[in-house]
Amino acid sequence: MKALARPIRSTIVWGLIGGLVYIPLCTGLSLLLIWPVSLQLTLWSLLAGYGVFLTRWSSARPRSMGLPFLLLLIAAIFIHSTPVFLFSSFAVLSWIRSGICFSKKPFLKRLGVEIVLGSATALLVVGAVPGLSPAWALGVLMFFLIQALYFVMLEQDLEPELRVEVDSFEKAKVAAENILDSAEKEIII
Repeated sequence: MKALARPIRSTIVWGLIGGLVYIPLCTGLSLLLIWPVSLQLTLWSLLAGYGVFLTRWSSARPRSMGLPFLLLLIAAIFIHSTPVFLFSSFAVLSWIRSGICFSKKPFLKRLGVEIVLGSATALLVVGAVPGLSPAWALGVLMFFLIQALYFVMLEQDLEPELRVEVDSFEKAKVAAENILDSAEKEIII
């Protein structure tokens, strides 16, 4: 069952996890790779993990995420400008979320929400100097807090369907009553 609180809560929890693992992951990758690539691969891995959540919530196939995340991985390796990579990652996340996973709402409404969320997340990055600081770990948490607003603003149809399980004896009773009612109608006619 999927409920509206689940994507919001899970996005916030993923933001907490991302904020906690940002510094160790980025530090470990910095020992192996040059600076902007290590930062960008760290952010790519956090977005890829979030993409897995998005596919589970929307029942989209995980294979549909292949091209967007492959393009973002190529950008992480070959673009040596962190602001350019961050803005391209915002665009890829919008593409995945509104184009692939949750495309039931009208296009203009989805586009408006993505522009608002993209602008809000861009404000986080404009003045920030990328690095291994606790400020960036908090920035990762804030990024996912803003992304949780997507589900609040669009009110996705993730409410569980109400299914009432009927006891097997109750089913048998209803079936027997239906048989008796139909037999009674035949006798009257």
